[in-house]
Amino acid sequence: MQISQDIQVWWAAQYRDCGAEPTDLDLDRARFILADHAAHGGRCLQYLAAMAYSFGSQE
Repeated sequence: MQISQDIQVWWAAQYRDCGAEPTDLDLDRARFILADHAAHGGRCLQYLAAMAYSFGSQE
């Protein structure tokens, strides 16, 4: 799926806090978060939640 730049900017602002776990994930958002937070390490709740969601997804 191609995500518009406006949506990417909105998601970047919405999911910027590494200390907050995202609650409204879908596969596209999880993939975005994984790319955006990839270098943050194991303490980044955004990355960990997105990783868990993407492993559990059957899409």
